[in-house]
Amino acid sequence: MEAVTIHFAPSSGSENEWNEAYARLADYFRSYRLHNRIRRTQLVLETLRRAAEAHQKNPERTPTSHAIEQAREMLREWLGKIYEGMELTEAQLEGSGRLGFHLCDGPSRWPHFFIDRENLPPDMAEAMRSAIRTSGPRLQVSKMTPRPIDLGLIDDVADDTFENNAAAFLRYLALTVFVVGVLWFVYWLTK
Repeated sequence: MEAVTIHFAPSSGSENEWNEAYARLADYFRSYRLHNRIRRTQLVLETLRRAAEAHQKNPERTPTSHAIEQAREMLREWLGKIYEGMELTEAQLEGSGRLGFHLCDGPSRWPHFFIDRENLPPDMAEAMRSAIRTSGPRLQVSKMTPRPIDLGLIDDVADDTFENNAAAFLRYLALTVFVVGVLWFVYWLTK
């Protein structure tokens, strides 16, 4: 295991802002079921280092927004290497990456290699790629023409019963009164 040697000394932003960024990053990486605390800490510190550089250039944005942006950028770079040649859009890359990582049981089998571009095991990359290749057809946009809802026989019976037939309406009213009367009688007997 390599030593954690990330120097983090931001020249802009307050300590509370950077603590908030740390907490958000820890939650972000935990959302990938990355429960290995050492690897998660390495990723958080590397992301904070990159966010500090970005915050120094653009201090109007909060350290947390820079940190999450850097984490997503690191993730996209890593997934881009894994899914190279699959012609995925940026949104598909992130969604497919998360799905592929979970389907191949990456958090349990390869937690030390999450967002590690230099040490990517070939079997992990192939497992993630095959999970996406076999997950189904590509999404295609289709056009659906709006049509009125057809309720079938229920709609026809209801129309015939209540529109033109007063006798049928009286039968249903009498049935309702009878059912309510029976329920009231049962209630009166049991109280």
